[in-house]
Amino acid sequence: MSETKNFQVPSPMPEKLHKVIEGFFLSKALFAACEFGIFDKLRSASSPQSADDITKALSSDLDATTRLMDTLVAMELLEKSKQGDQWLYSNSEMATKFLTKDSPDSYLDMISMRNKTTYPIFGNLESAVLEGTTQELLTKVATKNDLLREIWSVRRGLHQIVGKIQDFCSNSVEKLCKLLLFTRKIATNALTPAVGTLAYAFCQYYPEMKITVCDLEPAVSLAHHFRPSVEACPNQANVSFAVGDFFKPETIPKADLYVLSHVLHDWSEDKVDLILSNVYKCLPSGGGLLICEQILDEDKSGPLHALIYSIYMLVLTGGKERSASEYKHLLEKHGFVDVQAKKVYFSKDVIFCRKM
Repeated sequence: MSETKNFQVPSPMPEKLHKVIEGFFLSKALFAACEFGIFDKLRSASSPQSADDITKALSSDLDATTRLMDTLVAMELLEKSKQGDQWLYSNSEMATKFLTKDSPDSYLDMISMRNKTTYPIFGNLESAVLEGTTQELLTKVATKNDLLREIWSVRRGLHQIVGKIQDFCSNSVEKLCKLLLFTRKIATNALTPAVGTLAYAFCQYYPEMKITVCDLEPAVSLAHHFRPSVEACPNQANVSFAVGDFFKPETIPKADLYVLSHVLHDWSEDKVDLILSNVYKCLPSGGGLLICEQILDEDKSGPLHALIYSIYMLVLTGGKERSASEYKHLLEKHGFVDVQAKKVYFSKDVIFCRKM
């Protein structure tokens, strides 16, 4: 009688680990669909479309296009129904709302930036961790794929970056304004960066406040693209725009409250020190500083989105995300007092402090 052998069966891979390993497959499928304009083509069509219809519109391969669209169905971005012997595709409600260019809630600009810059640059994460540098990595990517020239030097690319900032800000401004009622006590004039998302929200909640949006000229020149209607923001006359640079204090308009939204995490420690030093010098006694950033847990074990962004900043700009205690130490080092930190919404938390 033959001897029975014991075979050791390997443990199955945990589903969570499997999703992490292959997560970029889904991202790239979405990026490709947006780059091809599949969601816009389906939205503009008068009826659901077959894979053959989309293939002809894209001049692509039928089998490959069908596989991509079936994957989008599984991702709940497309819906699929059978008519006779033919399968037809249409957008899901989520895709129509967030993935079509004419939707007011469109994230296509942000997705385009992720596809053209973040995705390839993240391929250098190993080098970033070993070297702790960013400029060399950016130069390598720019030389190989010409990515930075398109995004940072072309006006359309800058519009995408500003649109991405607008997307992130828009999701949390209502919660932010309701949380920050205490700013009303100290601020009659406020200064914010970017294209005015926070500014227009502030002037709705605080109609007596005058708000100046201060940024570099290329960003300010795009601000009119993001101005809300008079119906949506009746007090928009309270918002003005000025060209300035937080690294040059003589260009910073005076205000009772300065707002830095997704600014500090972009910069290295020495640049952050310079920005905060300049803001402190420009603030009057009793004036406030409001910082909108993601706040890390004190043990640095989460939130996951903030930790990922901290790695993203390492690769892209040399900046990082911080915990509440790190912000407190940083701000007190520059003379600020009464430092308060609150978590608000996903990618935007707040830190508030005052100048004595």
